[in-house]
Amino acid sequence: MKKLMTILTAFLCVILSSCGGSKAVDPKDVAEKLSAGEPLTEQDYTAMIDYCADYAQKAQPFFDVLNSGVDTTSKEYADATNSLADMESKAVYLDAFRNAIRNATPEQLGEENVRLIEKSSKLEAFPLPGVPDSTLMNPDVVGDIVDMPSSDSSGVIADGDGEVVLAK
Repeated sequence: MKKLMTILTAFLCVILSSCGGSKAVDPKDVAEKLSAGEPLTEQDYTAMIDYCADYAQKAQPFFDVLNSGVDTTSKEYADATNSLADMESKAVYLDAFRNAIRNATPEQLGEENVRLIEKSSKLEAFPLPGVPDSTLMNPDVVGDIVDMPSSDSSGVIADGDGEVVLAK
């Protein structure tokens, strides 16, 4: 009887492990594939998007503080800036994943990942701006104001640094 229970338990373990579905891809494994120049799968892109979206969600409250108009010499502003810098230093794959996402085509990403990107694009720290394929960008955005000219500001419609310009 004990032997039968052992066999049934082993059989049940095999069945349960095979029904568990696919395991999430480890960001470290994706980073190693990127470094080695290996081809990426849609699951790899999902892991990168999730990694960047997680960072962006955690960073957004700090961006909200920085963008709120709070005095730049205040403790609140300094704390938000320091927290963002600390978060970014701990997000070791962030730059590599952002670059890979920016350089991917919608076909490489897959439809579901394009939807994930569009969902996360509202977050300020998400890497969507600069994606070369305009189909992934907000269709109402016509550009960013990066710098004001030092002279001859004729034809300038607005000023600012990094402000989004929406289509009318």
